[in-house]
Amino acid sequence: MKLTYFSKTVASLGLFLGAPFCSAATVNVTPGVNNVAITQVVYYFEGAEVTQTEEAVGVLVAGNDEVSIRSVSVINGGIVNLEYINTEGATILNTNPELGSINGIGVYDHGTTIDSSAGITAFNDAVAVTTTDSDLRNYVYYDLLNPAPPTPSEPDFDIVYTRAMNTDDYILVSERYGNTYFEVTPLKADGTPYVGANVLRFGGAGGDPYAVYDWNTGVAAAGNHPDQAHALSVASVSKFFEGTDVTPGPVYGFRIDNDGEADTKILVISDNPFSDNPLNPSLVPEPSSFFLSLGSVLFFLTRRNRKSAE
Repeated sequence: MKLTYFSKTVASLGLFLGAPFCSAATVNVTPGVNNVAITQVVYYFEGAEVTQTEEAVGVLVAGNDEVSIRSVSVINGGIVNLEYINTEGATILNTNPELGSINGIGVYDHGTTIDSSAGITAFNDAVAVTTTDSDLRNYVYYDLLNPAPPTPSEPDFDIVYTRAMNTDDYILVSERYGNTYFEVTPLKADGTPYVGANVLRFGGAGGDPYAVYDWNTGVAAAGNHPDQAHALSVASVSKFFEGTDVTPGPVYGFRIDNDGEADTKILVISDNPFSDNPLNPSLVPEPSSFFLSLGSVLFFLTRRNRKSAE
């Protein structure tokens, strides 16, 4: 949720006046426009699975206990049940250094806050957890930024996943209050953007509460705006390449530009396991390099033990 109208205006101007950082088209993702419609969400709550077949009106429950997403059913040429979440790990890189001096940016984790201004390393680690943990009460917030928001059109950070996503996978995002926007750019294996690919702007240009996201969960956090529930939207990974001249390929992560000061949770989800998706070569060593390193360690240990026995 964005709480300052002045900075929203400045950010909106920046989206149109500033050149996108990978020369790509910006595609709005809003209900009925470039999204994949949600028909059902299954949560884990209070020790049991709870199925939601209609989106909520306002807030249904506010608290700090776990409310995790187990599956999301969508319409994409028929009903598709998305029940696999990419949980193999993520790393946050290239964090905008401005975040280290701005109050009001952080991770909310069941009543605990990890502020970017208190330490970028701890903030990065906490953000990485939010994108592999399906609990709706563990998310990134941007509230009443002081002394000023980050420079418009400057990316906030990169999310790089241990296991890449293919074009038949999906992005599931949550935004507190469902009323503002953020941009997502696809990254290649080397951590750079796919030049010419689309940038997905979830929430479009912003709007009324719950209006620019597809599904109001009714779930709010007791210690962080308990009157504002989290809203969901889903988009296909293939949308990054649709209508472009870019050859589709595995997406290894996202570059996040949060000029809308959205309160976000980003998950990668699919109807098939991620175990056969490509591993990220920048995070996982090649087999030859791994065994070479392992051999060096074993040689060192053997040599040390031999010297000890002399």
